Amino acid sequence: MQVLDYNRSFLTFVTRGRGNNARLQVESECVVSAGGRACAYYFFASCKSEDTFAPRNLFYKENYDFCGIFSEEEYALFRTRSIHHVGWKEQGLWKDRFAAVHQHLIRVEGRELSTPEEVVRASLDNTPMVGRVEIESGDGSAKARLEFPIKTMNANDIEMKYQVDTGPLAFPDFAVQAQRQIERISPAYVAYNAPHFAEFVIQQRLPLGQGAEVTHYAGIVEMPARTRVIALV
Repeated sequence: MQVLDYNRSFLTFVTRGRGNNARLQVESECVVSAGGRACAYYFFASCKSEDTFAPRNLFYKENYDFCGIFSEEEYALFRTRSIHHVGWKEQGLWKDRFAAVHQHLIRVEGRELSTPEEVVRASLDNTPMVGRVEIESGDGSAKARLEFPIKTMNANDIEMKYQVDTGPLAFPDFAVQAQRQIERISPAYVAYNAPHFAEFVIQQRLPLGQGAEVTHYAGIVEMPARTRVIALV
């Protein structure tokens, strides 16, 4: 089977006036199928807010984490500060925001590891691995295939157990009522150690009390899923 080579796959957005061609490494692929249509969403790696091409003082003093998602038509940008703010997620059609968006996606061959023993051995051999998780909505009207590089793998070579814990990736919440699919997608981390379920912890608004709020990975969701571990060959 083929998977993305995440080390060599990039998105580039071009700002109005071509003042910047920002190349962003792909962190995950999320293919959502609904209503007879499939659409791929690519989550890109985070950076920090900056004054691009300034002579000095490159980072903004009131800094925030910056990451996002692009599809063929849509985009979402996430700006995560130390406290939650209303405009933390920006979304819409990228043609209304950017001059162009280019996808540079490289695919390579992979081999599914079919037993926990194979996963453990591949982990101890430092084999590059990619994860896949397939989920669907409660009524079966929508499905998603999430793919991502496995950055953290826990392996027990005595009992031959493994547990993926990795991210961030693009997670679609099928329960969200929205006009556009991009509005359902948020950054998340995934964990799984069996072929039939996965857990996600989702970035969201988190009240701390006394009026304080942060944007944090806090919402935990467990759901039926088909999970895979794939070794690059």
